[in-house]
Amino acid sequence: MKKNISLNNLKAFTLIELLIVITIIWILATGAISVYTSQIQKARDTTRINDVKALQSAVEQVYQDDSSYPAATTFVTQMEPYMMNGLPKDSKHGEGCSGSWAATTDCALAYLADDDENGIELWIYELSTAFENSGNRTSKGETDNGNDNLRWETGISIGDLDTDVDGGAVTPESWACTPAWAVAGATNALIIVNWNPETAWNQCG
Repeated sequence: MKKNISLNNLKAFTLIELLIVITIIWILATGAISVYTSQIQKARDTTRINDVKALQSAVEQVYQDDSSYPAATTFVTQMEPYMMNGLPKDSKHGEGCSGSWAATTDCALAYLADDDENGIELWIYELSTAFENSGNRTSKGETDNGNDNLRWETGISIGDLDTDVDGGAVTPESWACTPAWAVAGATNALIIVNWNPETAWNQCG
């Protein structure tokens, strides 16, 4: 025997129930987006570390052949033979890379070489990168014995050098050339590595 179902007898969701469901979906979606964003940041940070390690390997090979680390004025020509895929570039070059911190540093790979404490030319150097992920900044940037807690620094005597690339109130290009030791054309100028640029490879030159 068939039952006649009237539309008037069908129950619908109440407004409160709909709001609860929408709220739950929103919470789940927000969490998923947050996790996804964090994983993307970590992936880019891993690429940055690998790029710095590749640069460091090339820098050390230059030292083996020339008995000094690359100078700012000849950085590209000295590095090219050892970088099969060319010089790397930060995927967010020039953007803020603070690692969720109040201070800011720019997303950029930086290199600086200088004389050591005995005056031997270009015998110390520092390579550095910033991180997007706050966990990486805390675990790596603040524990590397360098003098910039926002950047991961590696090299020889990194405590004596500073490849801080702080956007601050000015552009990174103008900031990079502000310190006295970063004079345009000087062998110990700060270099912002920027994907095989043809002319402006050194933002202080």
